[in-house]
Amino acid sequence: MSKSVYVISSDLCDYELRRSLLLNSIRGASNQGINNLNNLDDLIDFLPLTKSVTQEAAQLWAISRFQGMPTANPKNIDVDVIIAAQCQLMQAENPGRNLVVATTNVKHLSRFINAQKWFEIRY
Repeated sequence: MSKSVYVISSDLCDYELRRSLLLNSIRGASNQGINNLNNLDDLIDFLPLTKSVTQEAAQLWAISRFQGMPTANPKNIDVDVIIAAQCQLMQAENPGRNLVVATTNVKHLSRFINAQKWFEIRY
């Protein structure tokens, strides 16, 4: 952020992390992780799950499955294609901007959008 980088996440990422932190909290762990996650709202924006996102994600899911390159079990919700759809739509709304997905799952996401491991991103 100190280098004028606009950091955005997905509501789905919040969901995946939050559910793990809440389970740990129920098991007796500290609530500090939840507090830290709640404080992220002051630092970054979160992309919502919208109808246009789900429609784009369904398209990506179907194409990747047809090409024999699925990103998840067919019974899973496949968060990767949903995040990819959010990013593709954002890229379309901001042509010429350098959008990079910071992820540990470069293999799946890089098929749809520019994705790199967070520590390898250069700006």
